[in-house]
Amino acid sequence: MKKALLFLLTLSLMFLLCSCKVNWFGQSFEVPWYFVVLPVCVIFLLSYVLLMSFSFVCPKCQTVFKPKWYQLSVCIHIGRKRLAKCPHCGYKGFCKRHR
Repeated sequence: MKKALLFLLTLSLMFLLCSCKVNWFGQSFEVPWYFVVLPVCVIFLLSYVLLMSFSFVCPKCQTVFKPKWYQLSVCIHIGRKRLAKCPHCGYKGFCKRHR
């Protein structure tokens, strides 16, 4: 964890010296890189927090389970149901969200 944090800190310090060229309706602007990256990171962080707050109920065995965040982020969902695999019985199908 410390190595990853050190890597991210070094990477961010390196990018502080850079800027991005943004085209907006035909006009070109030089903006700091973090004006572009920061909103994307905030969106990913908020979606992670939201996805980790969900737990699901298996329709076959009624087990309440929490899939991993990367499984939830790429799975198909319809309304309050998501395509997930039950770790207890192995059922793979649409499971209802449980709060």
